[in-house]
Amino acid sequence: MKVLFFMHTFGEKNGIAMHAGQLISHFPPEVRVQAIHGGGISFPLFSSLRLPVGGFFKALSADFDVMHIHGYGNFHSFFGAWAAILRNKPLVWTIHGYPQIHGARRLFYYVYRHFMAPFIFFKAKRIITVSTNVITLLQKETRKEITFIPNGIDLEAFRPKSDYKGAKYACYVGRLDPDKGVFRMLECSSMPVKFIGPNEDGTKSALAEEAKRRGREITFEEVPFERMPAAYESCRYVALPSKYEGFPMSMLESVAMGRPFICTDVGEVRATLANLFDSPSEFIIEGNLEAKISALEKKDLSGGLAAARGKLDKYSWQSIAQKTAEIYSQAMGGQ
Repeated sequence: MKVLFFMHTFGEKNGIAMHAGQLISHFPPEVRVQAIHGGGISFPLFSSLRLPVGGFFKALSADFDVMHIHGYGNFHSFFGAWAAILRNKPLVWTIHGYPQIHGARRLFYYVYRHFMAPFIFFKAKRIITVSTNVITLLQKETRKEITFIPNGIDLEAFRPKSDYKGAKYACYVGRLDPDKGVFRMLECSSMPVKFIGPNEDGTKSALAEEAKRRGREITFEEVPFERMPAAYESCRYVALPSKYEGFPMSMLESVAMGRPFICTDVGEVRATLANLFDSPSEFIIEGNLEAKISALEKKDLSGGLAAARGKLDKYSWQSIAQKTAEIYSQAMGGQ
């Protein structure tokens, strides 16, 4: 079975790219993947949106049985759907999250939601999402069945070597994106803050300036994926005060590394924490971030974290990749 991943991002340090990379690494032998990604014509003020003209023509001549597109709100998904139509190949679409966009980009998402997404939904043989919350949001846009397959974790790579209480940083792990709530990390006043992830559109310098204004100590670190387990060792807490999410991979990685993960009540976070912990609400950010950390500092979370790690087997990448391969077979069979 030959699968073409047609993507706006690949091999980069963001959730969609890492999801795709882990799938490819863990697919069964019968699934062979080619990836066409990135590049294209960009627009002023919209640097993350690119028209994949060259990639589209590559897709038209590529040898594949199934087209797999990723992400809601990018031109690659739209052009990938057209390539699948012109090649008469089944299309699988994974929607990782449902963006809540502010500012000028809202115009693009309005056009996408009302004119582009319906076309992709019409063409897609199977639709996957990493968040059940997304299923609810998408009911207004499609009546097709949507399959929930969460993100995964490599339990061999992510093994804790120390207790979280020996670390000193409150960490943010991910892209430095304002919509991820990165500036809220500066609410932490009882411990230094570390940002682990790539810069995006000048956010790093803006964070540094705001931290200096507040007299706060912050650190930036960008590491390759294979060194992420070691990076987590420096984290006492991993915080994600995001405005929206699908299924953050940092949630599973943090738990696998024995680090408390605290997050706003977005996407699949509460449901997943409920699968892992007896009291998931104690990890949900509902007010000030420092208040949440102060409350957790009064507790010993080590036992609960160890028990939660033992429940992560169902999120293994081997299991996630196998379920995705079954979706490809169903799409090829016309189901």
